Amino acid sequence: MNFNKIMNFISENNIQPDAVFALVDKVRQMDLNNEESIRQVIKEVSKIAGKSLDKADENKLVRDILTSGINEKIFDTFK
Repeated sequence: MNFNKIMNFISENNIQPDAVFALVDKVRQMDLNNEESIRQVIKEVSKIAGKSLDKADENKLVRDILTSGINEKIFDTFK
Protein backbone atom coordinates (compact mmCIF):
# COMPACT_ATOMS: atom_id res chain seq x y z
CA MET A 1 0.00 0.00 0.00
CA ASN A 2 1.24 3.48 -0.85
CA PHE A 3 2.38 5.10 2.41
CA ASN A 4 2.24 8.59 0.84
CA LYS A 5 -1.41 8.07 -0.10
CA ILE A 6 -2.19 7.10 3.49
CA MET A 7 -0.38 10.15 4.87
CA ASN A 8 -2.11 12.46 2.38
CA PHE A 9 -5.49 11.03 3.36
CA ILE A 10 -4.71 11.61 7.04
CA SER A 11 -3.56 15.20 6.52
CA GLU A 12 -6.28 16.17 4.02
CA ASN A 13 -9.00 14.98 6.38
CA ASN A 14 -7.47 16.34 9.59
CA ILE A 15 -7.32 12.88 11.13
CA GLN A 16 -5.49 12.30 14.38
CA PRO A 17 -2.60 9.90 13.67
CA ASP A 18 -3.13 8.23 17.06
CA ALA A 19 -6.62 7.20 15.97
CA VAL A 20 -5.21 5.64 12.81
CA PHE A 21 -2.51 3.73 14.69
CA ALA A 22 -5.09 2.44 17.19
CA LEU A 23 -7.29 1.28 14.31
CA VAL A 24 -4.35 -0.44 12.60
CA ASP A 25 -3.56 -2.34 15.79
CA LYS A 26 -7.19 -3.39 16.06
CA VAL A 27 -7.35 -4.50 12.42
CA ARG A 28 -4.20 -6.61 12.78
CA GLN A 29 -6.05 -8.78 15.28
CA MET A 30 -9.29 -9.04 13.31
CA ASP A 31 -10.49 -11.72 10.95
CA LEU A 32 -10.83 -9.82 7.69
CA ASN A 33 -12.63 -12.77 6.14
CA ASN A 34 -15.53 -12.03 8.46
CA GLU A 35 -18.09 -9.67 6.93
CA GLU A 36 -19.16 -8.21 10.27
CA SER A 37 -15.55 -7.42 11.20
CA ILE A 38 -15.06 -5.67 7.87
CA ARG A 39 -18.22 -3.61 8.37
CA GLN A 40 -17.01 -2.63 11.83
CA VAL A 41 -13.69 -1.40 10.41
CA ILE A 42 -15.42 0.51 7.60
CA LYS A 43 -17.68 2.28 10.08
CA GLU A 44 -14.72 3.17 12.28
CA VAL A 45 -12.72 4.53 9.33
CA SER A 46 -15.74 6.53 8.25
CA LYS A 47 -16.07 7.98 11.74
CA ILE A 48 -12.37 8.81 12.03
CA ALA A 49 -12.36 10.44 8.59
CA GLY A 50 -15.58 12.35 9.29
CA LYS A 51 -17.07 10.95 6.09
CA SER A 52 -20.40 9.22 5.81
CA LEU A 53 -21.02 6.25 3.56
CA ASP A 54 -24.35 5.13 2.26
CA LYS A 55 -25.29 1.47 2.51
CA ALA A 56 -24.49 0.81 -1.17
CA ASP A 57 -20.92 2.14 -0.77
CA GLU A 58 -20.47 0.12 2.41
CA ASN A 59 -21.71 -3.04 0.69
CA LYS A 60 -19.36 -2.44 -2.26
CA LEU A 61 -16.40 -1.97 0.09
CA VAL A 62 -17.24 -5.17 1.95
CA ARG A 63 -17.46 -7.14 -1.32
CA ASP A 64 -14.19 -5.62 -2.59
CA ILE A 65 -12.33 -6.40 0.64
CA LEU A 66 -13.66 -9.95 0.79
CA THR A 67 -12.65 -10.66 -2.81
CA SER A 68 -9.47 -8.58 -3.26
CA GLY A 69 -8.30 -7.65 0.22
CA ILE A 70 -7.47 -4.12 1.34
CA ASN A 71 -5.70 -1.93 -1.17
CA GLU A 72 -5.18 1.79 -1.67
CA LYS A 73 -8.34 2.14 -3.79
CA ILE A 74 -10.27 2.04 -0.51
CA PHE A 75 -9.34 5.71 0.07
CA ASP A 76 -11.23 6.73 -3.07
CA THR A 77 -14.49 5.71 -1.42
CA PHE A 78 -14.00 8.14 1.47
CA LYS A 79 -13.50 11.29 -0.63
